[in-house]
Amino acid sequence: MPIVPFSPIGFIVLAIFVVGIALIILEVQLAMDKFKPALLMMSSVAVLGVYYLMTGEGPERFHALKVMQAETKESLFALITFMAFMWMMVEILNERNVFGALTDFLMRQGAGPRGMFWATGFFCAVLSPFISSLTTSIVFSNAVRNISVNQKYTHVALCNVIVASNSGVWFVGTSTSLMVILADRLTLSDLLLLFPASFFGWVLSALVLHGLYLRRLDGTPLIRSVAGLVELESVPRRRREDETGAPSVAGIKPGGVGLTIISLAAIIGAVLLNMYLKVDIEFAIGTGLGFEMLYIWYLKKKGIEMPLVIQLQKVEWSTLMYYIGIITGMAALNHVGWLSYIAWLYDHESPTFVNVLLGLVSSFIDNNLLEAAAIMSSPTLGLDQWTLNTLMVGVGGSLTVVGSAAGVVAMSIERSYTFAAHLRFLPAVLANFFGSFAIWYMQFEWLHS
Repeated sequence: MPIVPFSPIGFIVLAIFVVGIALIILEVQLAMDKFKPALLMMSSVAVLGVYYLMTGEGPERFHALKVMQAETKESLFALITFMAFMWMMVEILNERNVFGALTDFLMRQGAGPRGMFWATGFFCAVLSPFISSLTTSIVFSNAVRNISVNQKYTHVALCNVIVASNSGVWFVGTSTSLMVILADRLTLSDLLLLFPASFFGWVLSALVLHGLYLRRLDGTPLIRSVAGLVELESVPRRRREDETGAPSVAGIKPGGVGLTIISLAAIIGAVLLNMYLKVDIEFAIGTGLGFEMLYIWYLKKKGIEMPLVIQLQKVEWSTLMYYIGIITGMAALNHVGWLSYIAWLYDHESPTFVNVLLGLVSSFIDNNLLEAAAIMSSPTLGLDQWTLNTLMVGVGGSLTVVGSAAGVVAMSIERSYTFAAHLRFLPAVLANFFGSFAIWYMQFEWLHS
């Protein structure tokens, strides 16, 4: 007999999930990385195994559990493989100081506080769809911390970085959009339709931040001068990172330009392979990474050394383990029937209302959990509602600083940026959330694009 939610085993699986979620939400207060309780969620699979052992008969009693595990492993392989490959690419570019050189270049071109505010936000918005919101938050939060000499300016710029990083839902740079692609709910060309809503939603929030908060800081020193940046460069690298947390701001290291070109070609090639040859995105991006590795071998033959092993070790394995845990826990929750109520909600309420609601909930519950729940509940949604779901769950994480990986990373880099500090910019993040929704509504409901 199928397991029903309101049964002893259903409540046990739910209890394991709820405890895990509570520990994940309190990760900052508990000083415990969220991958640890996420991995504990996997214990629900063992609980299901015990249930089938005690209630079933014959060798086929574990069949339903085996099917659930096989489907979960299939989705996990695609997600983890793609994210690991992308992180390898980004870490290689970071080691060649590509991102640090970009910030350095902008400073030397005379970009002032407002210019750096818009530049860091813009690069987060255009890069996060490709190299992940987590990566752009790390790179540009460090950049803001490096150049700022005013805490208020730091906070305004960090809010901009968080919102812009989470706006990358129009491609596979955010985990929520990647999950929708890998679950075959949308295609890459479908996701591209979200560019106007996600990008201009960030622009709206940046305008509010600029008008309501940044202008108030006029007349006070906000960022380092070029001379101050040069002085920072003169500090030995290890001492600079230990004392200021600032990355190196020297130029691109040898081979960095070539690796950047290959990385861009790899991403474009992966898109074309997926769209026209139907090659799964994880295999396509892996092919591009292979070419990058060959180029690194070529650089080594020319005498240019790269600590490749060290860079590969910097891949966020804790984050990957987090995804393994929550998706497995969510699969167990779906197996006992709890996620059927999400599908029921979509059937009995307006899908638009439900998607906006999920976006609001994602401000304090991890958006990956919500996206996994929406996908596994298998509601009957068209292209317009799946794009709205991806958009709302993606940008909803900006509403509170703890609602997304980009926000949590920014808090860890700048300790003074707290939950309360982020809430001071609530008008800006609301402009992003509801502005993105308004653009989606005009595009899909009025213009029927």
